[in-house]
This record gives sequence, structure tokens and C-alpha cells, in this order.
Amino acid sequence: MPFLVHSLAFGLEAVLLYAVGRAGHALGPGGAVSWLLAALAVGTAIALWGVFAAPKSARRLTGAALVLFKLAAFAAGAAALAASGLPKAAALYALLAAFYLALALREDAL
Repeated sequence: MPFLVHSLAFGLEAVLLYAVGRAGHALGPGGAVSWLLAALAVGTAIALWGVFAAPKSARRLTGAALVLFKLAAFAAGAAALAASGLPKAAALYALLAAFYLALALREDAL
């Protein structure tokens, strides 16, 4: 079961980066500014995840704080998908994120 949990987590994290990048680009005025916003959104998501959720981070959150951080990150990903015109993908992403968090908590595999 850990393989399923970790595979699902990897997929959700990858889609999170895509979603915030897409939303950053969509919210920009176009051209280079939109690409810059996309890069900043992805970079911010990577930095936050790297500090607070990466397994080898010195500042990794634990327990309820880690669950809340991941919940907030995945909610932001779903909101980003919806904001960039993909409401069905946002709903599916939110459903998969909820399933992942429930499974990871049950398996103690956060």
C-alpha cells in the first residue's frame, strides 16, 4: 500500500505545480509577464513544499500541521485549476487529494 500512497502523492504534487503555473499564466496580461507569473507561482510552490513538506527538510512539519499544509496546498491546486478554466479537473483533483490524505493518514504514510 505505501507504493500507492507515494505514487498518488507524487502525481498530486506534479499536478499542483502544473495548476499553479497554468493559473499564473492565465492571470497575467499575456506575453513575457504571463510566463514570469507562471514561473513565480511554480517557484513559490516548490519552495514552500521543499521547506514544509519535503521528507528530508530540516523544517518539515509534522502531525496535524503537515496534514493542514498539504490540505491547503492541494486546495490551492484545485482552486488554480478552476481559476484557469478547468472546473472538472479541479473537482477530480480535489477528490483525489481527499482520497490521498485519508489513505496516507490511515497508513501513517504522510
